[in-house]
Amino acid sequence: MQSWMIGMVCAVVWTGWWPVLPPWPVALLFAGLALAALARPCALSGFASGAACGCALGIVQGTVLLQSRLPEHCVREPLTVVGTVASLPGHRRWLGGGDRQRFEFAVQEILPGRCAGPRKLVLSYYGSEHIHAGQRWRFPVKLKRPWGFANPGSFNMQAWFAQAGIDGVGSIVASGTSVLLPGAGAGSARHHRLRQSISEHIAGLPMPADVSSILRALTVADKDGIDSRLWQLFQQFGLNHLLVISGLHVAMVAGIGYLLGGAYLRVLSPSGPLAGAIPGLAALLVAILYGAMAGFSLPTQRALCMLGCFVLAALAGRKSGAANSLLLAAATVLFLNPLAALGSGFWLSFSAVAALLWVGCWQRGSGAILRALTTQGFMTLVMLPLGALFFGGGSLVAVLANLVMIPLVGLVIVPLALLGVLCFLAGWPLEAQFWQVADWLLEGFLALARAVSDHAGEWIFLQLNATPAEVVLGLLAVALLVLPGGIVPRLLVLVLLAPLLLPGQPDDAAATPRHPGHGAGCGAGTAVLVRAGKRALL
Repeated sequence: MQSWMIGMVCAVVWTGWWPVLPPWPVALLFAGLALAALARPCALSGFASGAACGCALGIVQGTVLLQSRLPEHCVREPLTVVGTVASLPGHRRWLGGGDRQRFEFAVQEILPGRCAGPRKLVLSYYGSEHIHAGQRWRFPVKLKRPWGFANPGSFNMQAWFAQAGIDGVGSIVASGTSVLLPGAGAGSARHHRLRQSISEHIAGLPMPADVSSILRALTVADKDGIDSRLWQLFQQFGLNHLLVISGLHVAMVAGIGYLLGGAYLRVLSPSGPLAGAIPGLAALLVAILYGAMAGFSLPTQRALCMLGCFVLAALAGRKSGAANSLLLAAATVLFLNPLAALGSGFWLSFSAVAALLWVGCWQRGSGAILRALTTQGFMTLVMLPLGALFFGGGSLVAVLANLVMIPLVGLVIVPLALLGVLCFLAGWPLEAQFWQVADWLLEGFLALARAVSDHAGEWIFLQLNATPAEVVLGLLAVALLVLPGGIVPRLLVLVLLAPLLLPGQPDDAAATPRHPGHGAGCGAGTAVLVRAGKRALL
């Protein structure tokens, strides 16, 4: 089974990068090969079967995605869509005082019928109505096919559109008539409505905007208030992972659930065949509830799959290895969404857990303090090549920052925030005290972080640009670093890291002498032509 899952994961990741998809009947051929390979049970045939099944899955999912895109002849045509608001609306205020609400929209009907096909849209609304998740609307819209920027070291919008299954983007026509329809959407959409009410409640609390944004991100995964300034501040210290509900947060919350289950077991001493499984089941239940608050993002899916493997194995009286659970989680995530591997979240989430498992293999017998220091140092080195690929660099002070902030956020701030949410939903007046303590802690950290960032200059963040090959060599070097050995393995580590850390050769633009540039504007800012030497940018 392991070889089958390895083959399936490798093939699904591979098909996500194919420049052109073959016709969908080819998926039937791969499905037949997958069944035929199982005729002789062995590791190689299992891998081949899983790989063929992964190729079939990738082809089917990619074909469905392309066929669901907005038809070319309907681009920017006046359309009417009926459906449900399927995400938390994001808000942006313009300089003129206007407000834009942007949200995902699950399509139930689209008119005229010749434009049918899109299942999910991203819509922008500039009207005065306050949009709520779970509402059913009829909107007059103008749409275009999903397209976005994909710049090195920044967010890949194009990949996100594919992962999220977005079939069209556009805006709601202000001159048209938008109608709020009776009834609510599906259960998942109504769940987002609860998340929105919690997010809006936190946003209205008397605390600084940055603190409110962090608490909204930690409780309901609403990152609408996380602007580029706050994101870059956390990036300088290698703490970006604390701004999203990741597997780390799920593990912390599951630990709280386990302690609660254990306390229940000791106090009431229930009997029965499942009594011993109460702590594990409590941990899984609390983690699922927290994952639901996060909208079941990809890192929470991975963490929940791994936790579920451990709990179910314990119920069955079997042992579940962490590596096997991680592999099963990867296979499950890619089975549910074969294009998940296109995004940085997949690689960062699974690579971080794999790195923790790897360094843990060589820490047996070490003290707790030494394990904590070496683990954070190792994870900082792992994030250098990954950060170079996805963020354009890595923090040089991440070890110290994470040693302080991971326990503070995971063991103090997140429980305080969740207790505040619980009190808000239950109507208990104790809510204010929890928010005040969390506010005080975050304000203190942000003040200190901004002071260090202002006075430390650029040395705390190492700017790196790397190709995929250099990233692979860098990860291999970091993996070899923890192995016991003499001078030869250490020299090999330096050789493998050299392409990543050494400055690259200057490109043509940098090699040519710089010439003074000049520009020309066309129309009311609709086009700008910039010339510099022999190069021109329109």
